[in-house]
Order: sequence, then structure tokens, then C-alpha cells
Amino acid sequence: MIEPVTNDYRITFFVKHSGLPPKLASQLARLAKKFKCLVYIENITRDRRSDVSSSLGLLQLALTEGDFCQLVTVGIDAEWANFVLTDLLSSGFDFIASDKSCDFSEAIVDKHPKLTPKCDINFHYVKAQTQLSKFEILKGLSLLICPEETDELLLLFIKREERSSTSMARRIALPHVITSLVDRPIIAIIRSDYSIDWASKMGDVNLVIALVLPENPTRDMIISATKLTRSMLSSDFSQRLVNTRQPMGLQALLLHAMCQE
Repeated sequence: MIEPVTNDYRITFFVKHSGLPPKLASQLARLAKKFKCLVYIENITRDRRSDVSSSLGLLQLALTEGDFCQLVTVGIDAEWANFVLTDLLSSGFDFIASDKSCDFSEAIVDKHPKLTPKCDINFHYVKAQTQLSKFEILKGLSLLICPEETDELLLLFIKREERSSTSMARRIALPHVITSLVDRPIIAIIRSDYSIDWASKMGDVNLVIALVLPENPTRDMIISATKLTRSMLSSDFSQRLVNTRQPMGLQALLLHAMCQE
């Protein structure tokens, strides 16, 4: 079945300057009150969140140059609010992803050096267009990662799932293996609007993030992968992943998690 769709739109960005310029803060607070939706900013770096219609709330965010954040609109006219606020905020924030910039990019770390992990990582992303089973999802991930040796990787994924379900959080699964089939870490993602039975007590999933490391991974590879898996244990982080529909925004969240000290 199809999961209920929430009107949740996100802009992912870095703060350009220390604090929010007073004029921009005033405009943001005034505009936010005109929409029939909730508008808030999550300062992911400092683990703070506030409704932007409140000037005091904006101050409590303590936005500082380099902070990694998301502006979120949720509600009836959330899409329209997102569109209007994207143009307003583009001058004050260093945008990574909005509904105007969606695709994965190999150049994301060149444009945003703060998202550079300690090891090279390849990314793949596909949006499922129809209902798929767990087996079909694993096969699709194997094809994305190893198009020449799909069956070999698929078998590894299946064996890993037989040991225990890789469901990491509500609506997210993280199938992960180490294999000589790859020479660098690879993350492949399949998102689906349809619920996928992952044979887990945590319930069905809609976002499957495969993590494949090469045989004999380096220390930096292991550290980056560990940071990512630990982040997924946070309900706030996993919820952001599920709700961030732009592939580049999703990529930025994953990279940011792997770059944390």
C-alpha cells in the first residue's frame, strides 16, 4: 500500500554568516505568518529547532557561520511556502538542495567542502515507480552497485538479511556488506512511496540505503561507516532522511553524518 503523504518540504543549507541578518529575519518571520503551514528551521549542527514566525525563536537557533541546517514547511500550502522562501533565503544561506536542485552530484564536496568525508564514496539513487518486494529492492541495489556482478552481490545481501533484519529505524533499512566486488565505499539508495515488507518488528520501510565496503577497508572507511550507522540510531536523523525527498539533500545529510567529529 502507499504510505500517507505528508506535505513536508525541505531546503538544506549551510549558514553563510554568523547569525541571521536582522532584515532577513524580519522578512522571514513576517512571511511565515502568511502561510497556512508550519515553517521552522532545524539547526542540525547545534541540535536546535524553532518556528521561524517567532523572532525570539530565530535568536534561540543561534545560527553561526558554517552551521548545517534545514528549513522545513509542513501543511496545506507547504509547497508554495517552500517556493517563496527559497527565493527569499538564497541570499543569506549557502543552499545545498531545494526543490529547484534535486539530483545527486559527484561535485557536491567540491562546492561544499564541509561535506567531504575522509574517504571517497560513490552514490547511486533511484525512485521506485511501482510496488517492489524486498527481494526486488535488494536486486535493484545490487544492479546499481555491481552491474557486472549483480547476482554475487545479491547473494551477499540475502545472506546478511538471513542473519537478522537490517531495518535500522522506522521506515528505513540499511543492508550492508563487505566484499571484494567493490574497491571503494558505495551507498546506493532506493526510495519508494509504497511500503516494503522488510520482515522486521520495526515495520515496513520506504527508504532503503545500501552500504557496501571493500574487502579490507581502511580505518577511515570504517570510521565513516560507523558514524553513519550510529547517526541512524537517532530518531531525529532517521526522520530527516525519510522526509528529505530531494536526492541531493539526502546525499548531504548522509555525508554530514559521516563527517562529524
